[in-house]
Amino acid sequence: MSAQIEIWYDSANNSHRWLGYFDLLGIRALIESRPHFYVFTVYASAIEEATKNLARQPTVSFVCFSDTFLIYTSDDSAQNFTLIDQVSRWFVYSLLINDSIPVRGAISCGDFYADRSSNLYFGPALVEAYEYGEAQDWIGFLLSPSAVARLDSLGIPAGEPLNYAYWNVPFKTGKKKLISKLPACILGQWSEINGKNPCLEKLDELKRCVKLQDVGKYEKAIQFIEKCQRKMVIPPR
Repeated sequence: MSAQIEIWYDSANNSHRWLGYFDLLGIRALIESRPHFYVFTVYASAIEEATKNLARQPTVSFVCFSDTFLIYTSDDSAQNFTLIDQVSRWFVYSLLINDSIPVRGAISCGDFYADRSSNLYFGPALVEAYEYGEAQDWIGFLLSPSAVARLDSLGIPAGEPLNYAYWNVPFKTGKKKLISKLPACILGQWSEINGKNPCLEKLDELKRCVKLQDVGKYEKAIQFIEKCQRKMVIPPR
């Protein structure tokens, strides 16, 4: 006879949290065209990046399901937004620059039940982050309406952080009910230093290697970064 598994609801697992939903793009094509070991290295790299980024952040956790990563905090404080913002931006940047893995996602804020021992995760924050993450038709991530509302309530206007800029985010066909003008992350770094941004260079490089129907995703991301990034000049010593 198989052992009986008992899972109990624990209210301590439920909290109002910041939640990031991130989806690795191009995995289907990798699975269809590359050996399993190569696909394994892609997943392993993503997990290593997430683990490394969270090593010193006890209030931030992550879990992955295949090519989807959830990064979430212990509560919805301003301090934890700063942490999930830093971790999320570095996670996306590292995968893109170091491993040529493009990512799409969204950060939300709301009730989220996280039971790591039973591998059980659900809640309105996940539903919204999933909906806005999957709807985007480009490379990058945004702050969903619940995240914007929470930041406003904390006295931190969502368009104020230098790493984000309001933009009419491109969504897939049939997603008209979603709010499209939202703060999106300026990938890599908010400023162009001496005319260079490594994320722009990497996106342009990857754009030349994808199928024709996917080129637009990269072009939209490139256009957003070029338009919204600030410019910084560091004089030579």
